[in-house]
Amino acid sequence: MDDKMKKILIALIALIFVLPLAACGNTSEDAAIKENASKWHKTISDLEVVKTDKIGNNRGYIAQTMKQLKKVNKSVIQGTVYDMSKMDNLDNGAYTKVTVYVDKVISGKKSLQGKKIVLVMNGGITTTNRWYKNQNQTREANHDILVQYNEAPLPKVGSKIIGGIKPIGKTEPTVYMKTIKKNNLANTNTYDLDMPAFNFWIKDSKDKQYHLNNPKATKELKANPEMAKSIKNLTDELNQKYNN
Repeated sequence: MDDKMKKILIALIALIFVLPLAACGNTSEDAAIKENASKWHKTISDLEVVKTDKIGNNRGYIAQTMKQLKKVNKSVIQGTVYDMSKMDNLDNGAYTKVTVYVDKVISGKKSLQGKKIVLVMNGGITTTNRWYKNQNQTREANHDILVQYNEAPLPKVGSKIIGGIKPIGKTEPTVYMKTIKKNNLANTNTYDLDMPAFNFWIKDSKDKQYHLNNPKATKELKANPEMAKSIKNLTDELNQKYNN
């Protein structure tokens, strides 16, 4: 057997052992995501859903081009929602711990790729007494509810996402930041999702393309046709480059 044939044989043997391992790794991650999705669904399935037009944590600059999106965020990532879990929410607030597997770093901190990060997102499980605290609600027995922000509904476990992230502002005296500290997430791999109403894209299993995770976006952007066109162009560009 000549040297060329030996090299080919060695390469084939390597593939025999490596490919099953890689497939096993992917299968394991997929199974974990399915299990996490099932657990979260069971957690929220019987809860009363309360919809709100509150802003929540929805700050930042509305980027209208890829250049702006990269400039105003420390990192722009493409990821998969790996898990979601209930948080200990404060009065008048509702947030959820969303664990995201970073599939690709579009710009910024390359070391995040292949890692899991936490995003504390608008909406989540709280109680009627806490959500309606000091709001003169009609008195009823205290019970759990699922709060949904109309401009920023919670994603599903397994959804693909694209968005800009920043380190959390640890000194801000907001309900959002107080919730993060209360849940001991301030000094971990937690990031702030920037401008979720107009710069956060999602692709569920039923979707063919990424779209803004804001059902009200089209109506709200009618007042500014130029911005609407720019954000549509940005969405199209993200789909062209990252909708694999």
